[in-house]
Amino acid sequence: MLISIHSSVVDDGDENTWDDDTVLALENLAIARREGKHSVIAERETLKKIALCSRLSPIARNVYKHLSNQATQNFISYPSVVKRYIEVNPCLEPQVVENSGQKIIKVPPRFFKDSESVQKTILLGENLDDAVFYETIAKVYLRWKKINAQIECDGRGGGGSTISREYINIQTLNRRFCLCIVDSDKIAPNGNLGPTASKLLNSDDPNRRKTQIFILDCRESENLIPNSILSKLYSRKQERLEALTIIESISLEVRCFLDIKNGTYLNKIIGEKNDQIKKFWSPKIPQIPNISDRINNSCQANWQCSSNSGECQCKISLGFGDKMLSNTVEYLKDNSPHEIARIVDPKPSDWEQIGQVVMDWCIAESPIRA
Repeated sequence: MLISIHSSVVDDGDENTWDDDTVLALENLAIARREGKHSVIAERETLKKIALCSRLSPIARNVYKHLSNQATQNFISYPSVVKRYIEVNPCLEPQVVENSGQKIIKVPPRFFKDSESVQKTILLGENLDDAVFYETIAKVYLRWKKINAQIECDGRGGGGSTISREYINIQTLNRRFCLCIVDSDKIAPNGNLGPTASKLLNSDDPNRRKTQIFILDCRESENLIPNSILSKLYSRKQERLEALTIIESISLEVRCFLDIKNGTYLNKIIGEKNDQIKKFWSPKIPQIPNISDRINNSCQANWQCSSNSGECQCKISLGFGDKMLSNTVEYLKDNSPHEIARIVDPKPSDWEQIGQVVMDWCIAESPIRA
């Protein structure tokens, strides 16, 4: 995360007037920056003053001396690319200042007096593949935006439906930064959130400044896998070729709410009681190329399932199987973020939104070796 040390933290008197919490926080932040876990910035004169503090360890003083040599560039550039960052200043309690869509979280030095508070941000997904996927998206986003930084996080899987328990435990302990990203499980833009996302929102304490829940706009993480990557994975697999052909013909607006893994059946949409779901899908279904080959026209016209067997035969789209995300992650691991950035179209793409929020929480710089 981007952590900015305000000049007022050390402007009041010499180092002997700084309280122990301030000195301890400066020590911990130096370690975090030295290890490349976060990005730490301040004005050059502030960094020079901290570097002279005899109450800090020699290693910490060297870190601040190193930072003072690049202070101008980073102090100007990094706050302009993130939409959320931490400002350490002498405030009594944490507070949030919003300016032009940017959140500045102002915290007192004691916020960082525990070394655990400066460990890598936890990136919590419903499973580990999700976390790795989101981390890769953020790394690609840095290439698209030509941001000279890196993404550092502690990727974790929350065990699917038990992710709310894991997140609330992290939030209650209040020791680590944590960004939690979950599927919306919505089947239309104004559809209902799934039970996992709903439970997280109901349990969340928004006043905790170290944690955030981010709910995908689309149905689930698999919907974020672009056609260009699906083509790399499945264009030579006969059993998935039809699914690929169909998905490539469907508009992005509709694609966001398909069941990419198992296929989308009409009765799953018809059976929903939310009128907004019918309002979204009714005009969209006839626009899907060759849709009449896969669904019963009377089912669509009457908005009810006419299957005598009880099993819906109307397939809006076909599925790629439960392993499609793990297959995607393996593909991403075999290719650099630079290579992925070339084959994925940045616009229109949900990757920009995911990349921004993950960067906000996980932006870091290379470790300092000196």
